[in-house]
Amino acid sequence: MKTISLLKAALSQDMNVFKYKAKESSNKITKIIFPIILFLMVSMAIGTYAYMFGKELSNYHLTYIMISLFIIFVTIITFIEGIYKSQGILFDSKDNELLFSLPIKKHQILFVRIFKLLLFEYLYNLMFLLPAFVVFIYFEKPGINFYLISFLMSFLIPIIPTVVSSILGYIIKLVSSKFKARKIIQTLLSSVVFLGIFYLSMNFENFIQDIVSNATNINDLLTSIYYPLGLYVNLITKFNLLDLIKILLVNLIPLILFVLLGSKYYFKIISSSSENSSHIKTNSKKELILKRKPIESLVRKELKRYFSSPVYMFNTSFGLLLCAIASIFLCIKGPSVFNDILSESGINTDLSLPVIFYFFILFVGAMTSISSSSISLEGKTINITKSLPIKEKTILDSKILTCFVIELPFIIFSDLVFFIIIKPNILYILLITILSFIIVFLTSCIGLIVNLKYPKMNASNDTEVVKQSMSSMISVFIGMGIFIISVLGIILLSSYIKIELLLLFHMILMFIISIILYTILNKSGVKEYKKINV
Repeated sequence: MKTISLLKAALSQDMNVFKYKAKESSNKITKIIFPIILFLMVSMAIGTYAYMFGKELSNYHLTYIMISLFIIFVTIITFIEGIYKSQGILFDSKDNELLFSLPIKKHQILFVRIFKLLLFEYLYNLMFLLPAFVVFIYFEKPGINFYLISFLMSFLIPIIPTVVSSILGYIIKLVSSKFKARKIIQTLLSSVVFLGIFYLSMNFENFIQDIVSNATNINDLLTSIYYPLGLYVNLITKFNLLDLIKILLVNLIPLILFVLLGSKYYFKIISSSSENSSHIKTNSKKELILKRKPIESLVRKELKRYFSSPVYMFNTSFGLLLCAIASIFLCIKGPSVFNDILSESGINTDLSLPVIFYFFILFVGAMTSISSSSISLEGKTINITKSLPIKEKTILDSKILTCFVIELPFIIFSDLVFFIIIKPNILYILLITILSFIIVFLTSCIGLIVNLKYPKMNASNDTEVVKQSMSSMISVFIGMGIFIISVLGIILLSSYIKIELLLLFHMILMFIISIILYTILNKSGVKEYKKINV
């Protein structure tokens, strides 16, 4: 009964992938329909790719390989996400002290939390798997056996990658808890693991070349790498009770062992690393902010909050890490690194290296959204900040300035390396340098405006804010849209207008949009900030 009660409590909060804090005027139909529409939009986009694969493979009656590819894809995504998502859900939940003070067994708490993590992964995976299943049904017209096995498999897929990634997260948490700067060490270790996975994925063909040369087809390769996939393919092609038992045991036994064995050290790890911004007293916070200049103190507070949250740092640092990696490779391999990346990606372009780098900086800045979570992450402490004799405009400006402090060192470093090695003309140096500032300013304004529109102030952990909030999702989509529209527009118009003029016009347009958004933020944004009450 205790486990069931814990499950009800855990699943009653933030179990919608697209959940957001709607205004009181929003009706129940809107709250239900809007996430469904978003889910369908993403599924339709994924379904387009599934159809492209399925159409070609169906001519040879190999449509099931398309499902194999999608299962491998969601398994990898689940594993990568689980490494840092487990940090927030399993270890850094805000109700740790309450739950561990109650007469509840540790393995029950761990089971409930990993169950919640699995359910999140299932909802995400469903957006990819459901279109693949529909496409397979469309081309192959399978029997009832396929529906039943696929329904079961969709629940089982997240288990193994989630357990393995949670173990890695467990190890990262254990190692980081030995250091004083635990959060930073934790993030660095997570980043090392992520970069290792990224490196392996970039060189995947080299690692499996021998296997591919000896494999009879792609499906044999995939099923030999991932055993549960082979069992699934056998079950949908020719049902076997023994394979069904195997697939259940292969997935459930690791989960059971992880819960039973992990719970023995669960409390020790959490207690040794339990620290977050809530342990700072209200008086000390006020003293800190009022002791220095308001804007300086607020930026320090924002930076401290940023570096105290591994999931916040890790989730917003992909573009920045990409910048650093590109700079390192540029130093080692020289200009050929861009040609290698483009050729491996199958992209043929006549654009010059400075133009490609301009697009690269645009991508890094557009896909880095720090401010989209900065207001929500304040939680109840926002009332402390609002009670200070500081203008709301200054508070919002400090959040924008924080984005500059975090992002610019990576981007400017990458710019300088590019300028020194490639030696572009002065016009491109000016365009790229100015863009580096403008794109950070633009995305920070967008993130704040969206976060003020959809705040999530009562989240139980940082993961819910950074990964599952409406503001984060919208900001990422907007950044992606800015990049895609900009690149397509410049490339299409380059046949009629000189590329340098297009980049100059693009940069001016981005600056104008930034000023407009900043003006809106200072007027409507300040009003929205005042309305937030926790």
